[in-house]
Amino acid sequence: MPERVLVVEDEPEFAALLTLWMTEAGYDAVTAASGNDALRQFYDHHPDLVVLDLALPGLDGWQVIERIREFSRIPILIVTARSSEADKVRGLKLGADDYITKPLSFPELLARVEAALRRAATPSPERPRRLRHGDLLVDLDDHRARLGSVDLRLTPTEFRLLAYLVEHAGQLATHRAVLGAVWGSGYAADVHLLRMTIRTLRMKLEAAAPGTSYITTEYGLGYRLS
Repeated sequence: MPERVLVVEDEPEFAALLTLWMTEAGYDAVTAASGNDALRQFYDHHPDLVVLDLALPGLDGWQVIERIREFSRIPILIVTARSSEADKVRGLKLGADDYITKPLSFPELLARVEAALRRAATPSPERPRRLRHGDLLVDLDDHRARLGSVDLRLTPTEFRLLAYLVEHAGQLATHRAVLGAVWGSGYAADVHLLRMTIRTLRMKLEAAAPGTSYITTEYGLGYRLS
């Protein structure tokens, strides 16, 4: 049975193109032209991945992400004309797995869809189910993270990133190693995506423990959980 992709796009011609691309790649494509319709299609068809525009009638893309993330961790790929760093940070912080700006090519979109589905389907390698570093606790079974007595509200990507850093605490986590482990081998050069996710993760850690810095930057190399 082919994997199902929900395409949420209000521009008819581009929606038709995305649907054609997904169908030609062997996916079962379902479409929605508004935020409200996207949620209806999501509930009715249970897609494996969502390709989501931000500028939508009714509920916008931001609200769609928030609603889906209340109960589902399936991959969400934002595809939008908005290219500002603030929008990218907001999308990743809300729980999107990837952020792609228009115009885009079919090979790039297909590679990112495949990578996101592969990450979602691949079981974690055998490792301790509870990772601890100082006051930081990452529970891989319950998919929860705590800093001291504070529950951290993390997106799936932020959770995978924190788990990787805690597992390699004190070691240099190079850009390439982190991108490969958290996003997949196809993202080895996407350092900007890593920087934005590190930024939002730092904000959440510092909000839970003001005045404390956990993640240090090794300029030009990567990061270290200190």
